[in-house]
Amino acid sequence: MSRSDRSTIRSVLTAKDLKSFVETYNISEQFSPYLPGPNDPAVFTPDVIPLYTLAFSSCGVRYPLSSFKFDLLCHFGVHFSQLYPLGWMRVVHFELSCAAISGEPSIPLFCMFYKLISDGDWFTFAKSQNNVSKPCYSFMPTSTYPKDWKSRSIFVSAAIMSESPLPRDVGTPIEDAVPTLSANETVKWKRMYKNPTRAFTFSEGILAIGGLSPSFPVRPKAFFGKKGRFQGGAVCG
Repeated sequence: MSRSDRSTIRSVLTAKDLKSFVETYNISEQFSPYLPGPNDPAVFTPDVIPLYTLAFSSCGVRYPLSSFKFDLLCHFGVHFSQLYPLGWMRVVHFELSCAAISGEPSIPLFCMFYKLISDGDWFTFAKSQNNVSKPCYSFMPTSTYPKDWKSRSIFVSAAIMSESPLPRDVGTPIEDAVPTLSANETVKWKRMYKNPTRAFTFSEGILAIGGLSPSFPVRPKAFFGKKGRFQGGAVCG
């Protein structure tokens, strides 16, 4: 499927798919979720935005978004609907990696590992080219399934992402400067790149431990051993 001209993309989801998605991922009726019509392109408007189901089902996005995700969108000036699902997986993995070392995520720390890049009509996060940091992952998927994920979207009221900035122009230059870290961020950065972990489709329990699942209003205790290493095989400190 083309990486450009998203105005030609149409959703293939059914009413059953819509019902299952909004129930599974707690998308409130107040945001008027509905299926795009046969002539409705999957594009942002002032009133509605597309939600790609793969970002939720495979890449760990949950609503409401964490405050860090909104901070990240504002920092890069990119709208929620413009990011590839795998870009979101990188963000979720980063947040979980920070949680595993009992640290809070921050924009400078994220930018040590990643940069924003444009890819057709979308954006994603790729390894930073500042040549300062090793990655915080030992494995990161490079493709998404199903291949027609761009055709698997629903529409919701734009109010659901009221804190997200307006869509970014794909022609706007993107900087990849080396950020300045605080002493605390430097400690976290070293722990994360010295203990890289695999990224995959995280279970709801793992997301909950990282404080990223609204299905768990009370964050469960993390399963850390004496040396701070995560015991579930997903993330370590």
